[in-house]
Formats: sequence, C-alpha cells, structure tokens
Amino acid sequence: MRLKNKVAIITGAANGIGLAISEAFARESAIIIAGDIDEKKCRAEAERLKSAGAVVCAIKCDVSITEDVDRLIDAAMSEFGKIDILVNNAAIAIKGNIMEMPEADWDMLMNTNLKSIYRSIKAALPHMVKRKSGSVINISSTQAFRSWKDWTAYAGAKGAMLSITNQLAGQFGEYNIRFNSISPGAIQTPMNEKRVMEEGREFLLKSEAMHAMKRMGTPGEVAMAAVFLASDEAAFITGEDIKVDGGLCTLPRYIE
Repeated sequence: MRLKNKVAIITGAANGIGLAISEAFARESAIIIAGDIDEKKCRAEAERLKSAGAVVCAIKCDVSITEDVDRLIDAAMSEFGKIDILVNNAAIAIKGNIMEMPEADWDMLMNTNLKSIYRSIKAALPHMVKRKSGSVINISSTQAFRSWKDWTAYAGAKGAMLSITNQLAGQFGEYNIRFNSISPGAIQTPMNEKRVMEEGREFLLKSEAMHAMKRMGTPGEVAMAAVFLASDEAAFITGEDIKVDGGLCTLPRYIE
C-alpha cells in the first residue's frame, strides 16, 4: 500500500519496463494513467490489471506528439484532479554510426526519447507546483555512462535526461517536488528479445557477460526501484540516479 491513492502517469506502459512499473504500482495501490502508442496492447494490459482490482486508465499516447502528451496529462487531471507521480519511460532505440546516421533518424530519436520528457514535465509540473508535491522519475540508461559502439544518439538523449533531472531537482525542491532517474543495464525487454532473435544467442551471452552478476536484469527489478522513488520512503531523495545494472557500470569490460 506504499502508493495508496497516489495518481501515477506512466509512458510506454504497454510493454517491458513501463508495463512492469504499472504492475508494481498497481500492487502498491496506485491509481495509474497508462499511456502508450500501442493503444490495443495498453488497453488489454489495463483490463488485466483492473480485473485484479487496480484502478487503471489506458490512453493512446505517442510521446513524440505534443497534443498526445497534453491529452494524457489532462486525462489525469480531469479524472482524478491531481498528479502525484510522473514516470517518463517511453523510448525508441535507433543504432547508427554518427558519421553515417541520417539526420532524420537522429531527430526521431531525440524527439521521442528526450523532447518527450520536456513535453510531459512542462504539462504536469504546474499541477505539482500548485499542490507542492510530486515525484518525477525519468528512465535513463547505463549508456549515459558507458560507450557502446554506434549508439551515440541514444546515449546522448539518456545523458541529457540525467542533466535535466539534476537541474530540475535543484530548481523545484522548494516545492516538495522530487526529480530522480533510473539507469537500467541490459534488461530482458521485448526490445532486447528482438535483438536476440535478430542477432542470435551470442548477443544474449555478451550482454550477460558485461554485468558483474553475469545475467541480464528483469523489468520487475527496475520497477521496484521506481516504486521506492515514487513512495514516501524516498521523501528526502532528489536529484539522484539509481543504477539497476547488476554491476555493469562497476566493471571496465565492454563486449561488442
């Protein structure tokens, strides 16, 4: 019951880490506004959670479109009158050598992964300031700390997310609004499962080997860090990043 009666907006909530956060928040009695570009899957997952007693609203939301994000925030306010938690999770992965990557790909990734948090925070923050309460959790990545070949755009967006988190934590702390981030390592998400299918088991073995714990993480393990940051147990924590990476950033090894 750590999130009882707290209204939480989660982007990218239909799959992977976003879905795991929705499930964990539901177990802790949060009221969930689940946004995802995959409306059908988002609604199906929301119905599943509701059948278990959770309060969940599913809304189609493409975070690269301002009107969609505004509609997501407005839905929370019109239905529940407040926003306690905002989880910026939605993201895409586009690989590319910076010398060859088309500008359109770069812009698409930045629009979805980075500008999206500008959209959601800009829309949600005034409501949090008014109530002098709120927790914003940005899902970054260990790629903000380590170098992966040909992932410059993704790393750049995730690194900028850390800077934005820190800056806003300092600016809005006096309003009792906390900004924190989570940086997962390699997690068993549909995105990585697709890479295993495309690149073979070798990708999985290399991903596991980069971690001190010699395995990939699970979405649920990331979700529990989000539960903590969203809860009152973390009431005096702001401007921090939690690495849920099985020791990936602790070790100096990179395996391509």
